[in-house]
Amino acid sequence: MTHKRSAVLAVLAITSLALSSVSRAQAIPSDGVLRDFHPSGEYALIVDGIPVPKAEVYQNDKLPAILVLTSALPSPVLLTPRNGTVETVHIMKVAKQADGTVDLLADAVLAPLGRFEMSGENVKFAYQGRKVSLNPKPPLTGVRKGAELKAHNPQYARTASTYKPNGPAIAALKQEPKPVTVRVFFGSWCPHCREHIPYILKVEEELKGSQIKFEYIGLPPPPQAWQDPEVKRLKVGGVPTGIVYVSGREVGRITGEGWNSPEVLLNKIVHGRAVKGGK
Repeated sequence: MTHKRSAVLAVLAITSLALSSVSRAQAIPSDGVLRDFHPSGEYALIVDGIPVPKAEVYQNDKLPAILVLTSALPSPVLLTPRNGTVETVHIMKVAKQADGTVDLLADAVLAPLGRFEMSGENVKFAYQGRKVSLNPKPPLTGVRKGAELKAHNPQYARTASTYKPNGPAIAALKQEPKPVTVRVFFGSWCPHCREHIPYILKVEEELKGSQIKFEYIGLPPPPQAWQDPEVKRLKVGGVPTGIVYVSGREVGRITGEGWNSPEVLLNKIVHGRAVKGGK
């Protein structure tokens, strides 16, 4: 009985210590500079030649810097391209935020690990004898579904979750009786696509069950993108471009500033009229 009581007390003591550590960590503010790291789908982590699919890679384009979190390495790693340096930080000093971003805490201590080197487009460095590489992911090409875009790059899903489509435009599109297809040409390598394609992904979510269907066509980086036979045939001059078909016939395109509120322009293309609050 005494042994069982001692074991229970030991567990309670460990739990209390852990909760105390979490409480102290939460009380420490985020660092004023090393914060707002956004999930990135641009890189794949390779350790000793083996891909690490569950590695979390975050980017801060303002610094710029890359933060890598993975159980395949002893500690999180911070890479700073301007200095070419690699540093480690204790996992307890990494704070995940509710919006999906990551901050380092104000009392985080960065320990120098060395420097990284570039091998083509790959970023390589060593960590305790392990060969580590961050390799750009291959572009997402061919006909894809919205879920594939979100899986390829977490930024698509994060931006989509915060976008609020125009209500009247969505309501009008839901009432459309004719079959409508929106063929969206995009490049996973394109910064404008990373910014605006999530909007149409959100619109697709809102129109689920309606007559409006979406198809995503990923293109390779230029110049190959513009050599694609379908791109030439349809005279797609840039990405993102959304081609709208009603009953199989092209009736308009979403381009340029139209991507700021794609559902508004889509409704205008389909119905020939603007909606309240639209542009």
